[in-house]
Amino acid sequence: MPANIDSMAYYGETPWHGLGVPLSAPPDSATMIKAAGLDWKVEMSPAPGTRLAPDGRPLKCQVLRKARDDRERDIMLGLVSRQYVPLQNLEAFRFFDGIVGEGAAIYETAGALGDGERVWVLANIPGEIRVSRNDMVRKYLLLSNSHTGDSAVCVKFTPIRVVCQNTLILALKDGEKAFRVRHSKSMHWRLAEVAEFLRVVHEVFQAAEESFRMLIRIKMTPQRLDDYLESVLPRSADEKRTRARPRRWQPITVLFDTPDARVPEVRHTLWAAYNAVIRFEDYRETRGTAERRLDRVWFGAGADLKLKALQAAERLAASWQ
Repeated sequence: MPANIDSMAYYGETPWHGLGVPLSAPPDSATMIKAAGLDWKVEMSPAPGTRLAPDGRPLKCQVLRKARDDRERDIMLGLVSRQYVPLQNLEAFRFFDGIVGEGAAIYETAGALGDGERVWVLANIPGEIRVSRNDMVRKYLLLSNSHTGDSAVCVKFTPIRVVCQNTLILALKDGEKAFRVRHSKSMHWRLAEVAEFLRVVHEVFQAAEESFRMLIRIKMTPQRLDDYLESVLPRSADEKRTRARPRRWQPITVLFDTPDARVPEVRHTLWAAYNAVIRFEDYRETRGTAERRLDRVWFGAGADLKLKALQAAERLAASWQ
């Protein structure tokens, strides 16, 4: 695999990022882990030169990705405190096994970034959000786990728009974009609680459908488009002083104005403006590769921008109705 993707596999259509080893049948967790190259474990070892606590244990530990055979070396993934509790890849996947086994979801992609610092599994929830007659959004849950000690296990709602494979981000009721579980001794017990969290899946996606349908009812004018872009990508002080329209708005405006024959009812709506921002973020050209773009739009600044774009659209839609 090139660049930032250590390994990856997928079932079904080729993902929007075009990466991964294809599978011919819906996998269980064991099959997906092996196909995605995630069949390795992590262990903790004392960090070289670390001080010892009064009980004799080291204050800092290394998280090591253990070699699968003699041809591979152990890889240091992170430096953590002694309270850190690793979550093995198999354990993380088992969280989804219950709903997958009941036919309530299908493993679709899984993989690791970097040397394995972050692993993920994406599960497709059957059914679609129908925004309009010809515009549908598929429903997904994205679980990610970091072996570096600097982030929690998290599960987020990551729908994908069928027309152009925009990757959306949904917030929970409290505004967070993910349910998080810290690495600790109580983590495995907390992960069992996530089964309760999954009961709100239908509620979250129902709310998303209502929100998206509200956006498609709002017709945009040039002023409204500028107001929306100002909410998402605000002008700098110099741009406000000169009343200049930011150049970074231009590619989004082009995407907003591009007609899509398959969904004519979408054109020049707030839904179209929102998706123009998302599409720009997903596919914009940067110095990074497709692998780094995947990391950005799922986990990094791109995910933050997407959530901001949705919240701004919902706020303006309420005032424009």
